Amino acid sequence: MMTPRILLLPFVLMLAFALPAQNTLDGTWEGFMTVGGIYSDQQLPMQLYLTSEGSEVKGRSYVQLPDGSTLRMDLEGHRYRDLSISLIETDFAGDATNDIMPEFNRQYQIIFKPDLWDPHLRGFWQEETEEAFLPKRRRGRMRLTRRKTKGV
Repeated sequence: MMTPRILLLPFVLMLAFALPAQNTLDGTWEGFMTVGGIYSDQQLPMQLYLTSEGSEVKGRSYVQLPDGSTLRMDLEGHRYRDLSISLIETDFAGDATNDIMPEFNRQYQIIFKPDLWDPHLRGFWQEETEEAFLPKRRRGRMRLTRRKTKGV
């Protein structure tokens, strides 16, 4: 009778350490962003690589453009207690193989859903501009899920 209890203890300890790891924002997120307006169905593949320390969030965005090139931008922002995230593109992260300068920087408003079975980021992006109600301001939606690591 003692053997099942001994086997149950390591399982419970393993579960206790594994659950908090699912709740973290850190890591790679994959999905899409829409372009052409909030109601557009035109999607571009997108990845976010995020790290957080306390409420500060930093990362890099990767957006695959229709011509096959990738636009890379550094991000900084803040995560709030309600698990919403505000990010802004701060720097162009181009190099010799990525010389595409963006036409504009983006701001992101994201909700982090740390669901155990389906963690995801969902939100909106908009062109960063001083005129918030500019009718031609570019904006869109985004939905990303955590990249699955092999073997897990």
